[in-house]
Amino acid sequence: MRTSSSLLVAVALVFAVVVVAETLPAAEATYRPIGNTSNLVVQQVGRFSVLVYDLSHRKSLVFVSVVSGETEAAVGGGTNYRLVILAETTPGGSKAKFQCVVWGVPGSRANTWKLLSFKAI
Repeated sequence: MRTSSSLLVAVALVFAVVVVAETLPAAEATYRPIGNTSNLVVQQVGRFSVLVYDLSHRKSLVFVSVVSGETEAAVGGGTNYRLVILAETTPGGSKAKFQCVVWGVPGSRANTWKLLSFKAI
């Protein structure tokens, strides 16, 4: 009888932990503003995003600058960069703003970086 009571308590405890874990809100991303958008790494991330977008969508955007940005530590390592980029829609043409999200590890090779999103704003 004592073993079944202990087993019942253990099952109830596991059930309670699962219920609590399911009801907790998901952790919010905590992006932090980038103080110096002219920083070399930030500019390279911006150039990378335009290059990858151009290659995958057969566009001819020309990177101008990073207007603003935020970073957050990515789950599993690396850094997420959420940038607002100014780019020419054609070489020497009109300029437009785009928002991109790029994941990468500063100082790593180019093939470890990923463009997660890129859209006109």
